[in-house]
Amino acid sequence: MAGDGNFTYRDGIAVAQIVSFSVPLLYALYFRWMRQIGWFCIGVFTLLRIIGASCKLATISNDLQGLWATIFVCESLGMILIIFLLLELLERINKVINVAGKWIFWAPSLITWIDIGISIGGWVSIMDVENPLLPTKWSQASMGLLALIYAYLIGVFVLFWLRRHEYFEEERWALNAVAVCLPLLAIRVIYSLIFIGSSDMTFNAIKGNPTAYLIMTMLPEVAIICVCTYVIATRISRLEGDIRPASRKSADEEFRQGLSNR
Repeated sequence: MAGDGNFTYRDGIAVAQIVSFSVPLLYALYFRWMRQIGWFCIGVFTLLRIIGASCKLATISNDLQGLWATIFVCESLGMILIIFLLLELLERINKVINVAGKWIFWAPSLITWIDIGISIGGWVSIMDVENPLLPTKWSQASMGLLALIYAYLIGVFVLFWLRRHEYFEEERWALNAVAVCLPLLAIRVIYSLIFIGSSDMTFNAIKGNPTAYLIMTMLPEVAIICVCTYVIATRISRLEGDIRPASRKSADEEFRQGLSNR
C-alpha cells in the first residue's frame, strides 16, 4: 500500500525505468547538440517516464494526491511521441528519396492538437468523478484518436516499405527501425485499448497489475527507444538542410560517373 514505506514489485519497475531511460535521455541531448533527428521525441518521452517513475518511488513514503496526479499525466503522454519519432524516421527517408509529399507528415499533427484538447478536457473532468482512474468519455475519445494515428502510421510505413528497393543504406536502416518498432508499439496500444474498452484495472498503468505493465508497457517502450536511439546514433548521418529527393548519389555511382567522364 502506498505511503507505508514498503518497496513493492511496481516500485522495482520504476527503478528499472529510471535506469533504462537515463541513457537515451543523454543521447537525446547529444542529438540536439549534433542537430540530429529524434532529439525532441526521445528527450521528452524519456523525461516523462523518469519523472513518472520518480514520483512512483516518492509514493512509497508519501501517499500524496499531487504525486499520483503527476504519475497520471506522465503515463497519459508518451505514445504520441513514439508515433512522431517513427514518422520522423520515415520523413528522413523522404528527404532523400521522393516517396510522398510533405503533407503526409502534417496530417498527424492536426489530429494530435485535437487529442491534446481532449486530454486537457479529460484531465479537468476527472476532478469531479468518484474514481478518477476509471476510463471516461474523454479518455475513450483520446485513445480512439491515438489508435487512428497509429493506423495512419502503419499506412505511411507500408507506402515507404513498397519503395524500399530504391533506398540507400542509411534509409534502409531507418525503415527497418520503424519495422521493428511497429509491432512493439502495437502491444503498447493494445494495453491501453483493453483498459479503455473494458475498465479492467489489471491494465491500468498507474495501479494495475505490475506484470502486465512490465510486459505490455515498459519493455516495449524501452525497446522502441533503444532501437531508435541506436539507429540514429550509429547508422544515420545528419542531413544538411532540406535535401530534396534523388539529390544524393551512392559512392559507387559517383565513382562510375567519374570513370565515364575521363
